[in-house]
Amino acid sequence: MDKKRSIIIIAISLFLVAGLFAAGVYSGLPFESLRNEVSYILKSISPFLFIVLMITLPAAGFPVSVFLIMAGIKFGIFYAVFLWILILPLHATIGYFLSSKLRQPVKRLIEKRKYHVPKIPEHSIAMYSFLFYAIPGIPYSAKNYILPLAGVPFSYCVLMNSIVQAPQGIPFIVLGRSATEMDANLLYISLIMFAVLFITLRWLKRKYWDAVHYEN
Repeated sequence: MDKKRSIIIIAISLFLVAGLFAAGVYSGLPFESLRNEVSYILKSISPFLFIVLMITLPAAGFPVSVFLIMAGIKFGIFYAVFLWILILPLHATIGYFLSSKLRQPVKRLIEKRKYHVPKIPEHSIAMYSFLFYAIPGIPYSAKNYILPLAGVPFSYCVLMNSIVQAPQGIPFIVLGRSATEMDANLLYISLIMFAVLFITLRWLKRKYWDAVHYEN
């Protein structure tokens, strides 16, 4: 068994164990007080302020997954997913604008954090952009800055970010809603979605990313 396959099996095993443990916690321990406190805090934040923070803070490097979980709690799955789809182009636009206007400072900041700004041949822009957003390892906000610095056109940045990142955010939203409703079914659904995404992204990396990265 090769090293990569061992890592995948271990990760999936740990994921399933964590899911079973979380389900046991959901059904066995009283979380009413904690749930009420979180719900109260989120209700005290106006929807407008929450949306503004969800647009601006992830653009500054704050983990977007936290906002997705909170959005699931605050708005429910349908409206949270709708909000996420609307915000994705805004994040890509902010990243493109700042990268264009502050190219050298942003580039130095990215390289200081040990991320590499790739050089992309024109014939590989579409495939590379898609895979770059799909493959994990680089934070969400950094991806929105690195691609414009690599010379990817604005339309590709917005389109690929919206297409690729939208499904990756949905499991977090479902997870947040499952915590609010203490619904084990939603919990299992979110875990299954995470597992499917993990396997799919690993497959994409193995089949396409290494070949495109080597070519470039």
